[in-house]
Amino acid sequence: MSRPAPKLTVKPQALPAALRELARVLGDSDALRLVGMHGGARVSVPKQARADHPLRMALGEEAFGRLVAEYAGETIELPKGDAYLRELRHDQVRQCREQGLTVDETAEAVGYSRRHVINIIGGHADGTDTLTMDMFEEAPCSYAGQANDPFGMGARG
Repeated sequence: MSRPAPKLTVKPQALPAALRELARVLGDSDALRLVGMHGGARVSVPKQARADHPLRMALGEEAFGRLVAEYAGETIELPKGDAYLRELRHDQVRQCREQGLTVDETAEAVGYSRRHVINIIGGHADGTDTLTMDMFEEAPCSYAGQANDPFGMGARG
């Protein structure tokens, strides 16, 4: 049975200024939820909190009430926040590993593929391929002069 992933720990000082302000108004989790759903878009906040408003359905009654109280009638531009959210999830992967979860358990807990978890743990979360050889880099020949190289071709430079 899989174990749950550790909760995301928000570091306010690492947040972009616009996201920090949103987190102040809504709270960390609600701000991240809103940015995760609508980041990079302009959102019109109604003057009054209606029960059928899409933002209320996305955020919940309390957070939506705080949003309307602060920004009633305004159009706000939500920051993208992708880089920050990605780094939070990468921290979550590292915490899973520190807690002893296997690679497969970690992948399932955080919603990443097994390969991506391995890349994050190995420090290659930037997408660099560490498994493919460079076809123009000359690899050292380890079999020069051995039985599988009877003519010594591997030793040639």
